[in-house]
Amino acid sequence: MNRERILGLPRTLVAILAMLTGAACLAGNHALVRFVADEVGALETSALRFLWALPLMLPWLARSRFRVLRTNRHGLHFLAGFITFASTLFLFAALAILPLAFATSLSFTAPLFAGVMAILILGERVTPARWLAILAGFAGVLVVLRPGVAPVSPAAVLPLGFALAYAFWFILMRRLGSTESKATTTIYQTFWSALLLTLIALPGWQWPSWEATWRSAAMGGLGTAAIFLVAWAFDLAEASIVAPFDYIRLPMIATIAYLAFGEIPDLFTIVGALIIVAATLVSARLADPPPRPPE
Repeated sequence: MNRERILGLPRTLVAILAMLTGAACLAGNHALVRFVADEVGALETSALRFLWALPLMLPWLARSRFRVLRTNRHGLHFLAGFITFASTLFLFAALAILPLAFATSLSFTAPLFAGVMAILILGERVTPARWLAILAGFAGVLVVLRPGVAPVSPAAVLPLGFALAYAFWFILMRRLGSTESKATTTIYQTFWSALLLTLIALPGWQWPSWEATWRSAAMGGLGTAAIFLVAWAFDLAEASIVAPFDYIRLPMIATIAYLAFGEIPDLFTIVGALIIVAATLVSARLADPPPRPPE
């Protein structure tokens, strides 16, 4: 069998298609957050996203006969779940109250924060060119926020909080990836996130309407599908090939925001987003490639 082709298509093309489909799933997931949060709030919406994801973990468990649960790193798995819990709260709160393109643009700073942490915590080598790329990315944040030109909303800290939490998650995945499979990491992360989010959402829990229920189920399904598709894309091809296609998510989000909510991103958001994306891509190209996780 030709390992370079899958279903008759070149392996790299399949990887790109998987990444594009994953980006589309995330765009749909983020748009649905707004619909569900309008009824039950961002906190309960966050919990529902992971509660719906729990049954989707069952095929992994059944296929491995529960062997994927074997681990000696329960502490790190809990920490990964806690970080996911925090990042989800930040992101869903941002998507619920901020313009979708604005929130998404700022969330794309996560790789920049991760790059700084990898340099400071993991001791990655860094060239002056990479530092310039990272600084340019944060300059793009200032363009999006435009302090001094327009009042900066306190809520703008939410997508940046997500980006910072997600950067911690990335560093932790580098450590877990040395011994744990993606299936083990994903299952524990989903379980702990669902538990923590549900516990803090319970005091104000309200039973969602039928419309919010199916939308939250779709949200959980799209989010989980995105995890599988993106992970598959990175398995099939090098990160430098597939990662840039994730940024197609921004025009997807902007299109959905316009059609569903009548939102039109302003010039500052568009220019700042382009700076952030370009700086992130350049920084990634100048970084050392991360180690591949075990299968």
